[in-house]
Amino acid sequence: MQLTWLGRSCFELITARQTRILFDPYLDYYQEQHQVPYPFPDMVCVSHGHPDHFNDVPALIRDGSPALVIAIPQLCRALRELVPETQHRLFPVIWDDQVEVQGVRFFAFRSPPMQTSLYTLFQEFDVKPVLDFLMAFRQVADEILYLPLTSFGVEVDGMRVLHFVFEGEEDGDPVDVDAIGRQFAPDIALVGVHTGDEKHAAAYAAALGASKVIPHHYRAGFLKPCMVKDCPLQRYRPSEPLPAADLDLFTSELIRLSPATTILTLDELGSVEI
Repeated sequence: MQLTWLGRSCFELITARQTRILFDPYLDYYQEQHQVPYPFPDMVCVSHGHPDHFNDVPALIRDGSPALVIAIPQLCRALRELVPETQHRLFPVIWDDQVEVQGVRFFAFRSPPMQTSLYTLFQEFDVKPVLDFLMAFRQVADEILYLPLTSFGVEVDGMRVLHFVFEGEEDGDPVDVDAIGRQFAPDIALVGVHTGDEKHAAAYAAALGASKVIPHHYRAGFLKPCMVKDCPLQRYRPSEPLPAADLDLFTSELIRLSPATTILTLDELGSVEI
């Protein structure tokens, strides 16, 4: 199988049967490099609604796309209402459960607590192509705008890959990451590294117990004007890059906690055979 990092938390996994699975579609970097739209994947797996995880979902599932969507039930329900042609291509999975889709088994796990407002965050980042889409979310049900973070595991071709999402903790019930590691036993963990929480991310990576860890979501991005009053991002100028996570700190802490772990660092559009 081939795993490619497309930037932020977006990964493409190509199985031995050439099934293309896309995690958390955010394809700006790909489109900048190729100057063409990303081709429709076979499957899309969505963890939550931040713009850098969800931005390209609407485009990838519309306009004759064959893509199958794996997500928590709240998001699947919203997509069924908003994009009716997807209703037979949605595969909801609740936390601590699994669903098999065309020979690929997906597992869903609750990520460290964080409630995210899709509409507010897209508005903050001024992502115009999806603002109308998100207004429709509001019309479906307010609670759908606040999607918890979900990590997905994939079991295919005798390999277990966990796309672990972590963006800093807020108040809420803690997550037993050790239990996720015991339950899923990943071979490879794709671990989000959030600015200011590098040691937490390393502790989670160690707890998952994967022999190989690939960090993601640590690159800085550029800020767009914030449209929301008192938005915390207003402390940065529109042209100023968002602070990057300290990947060296994450790496050294993970090595301290789990010396046998192999850490693989990919560049954007970089691939590795797994």
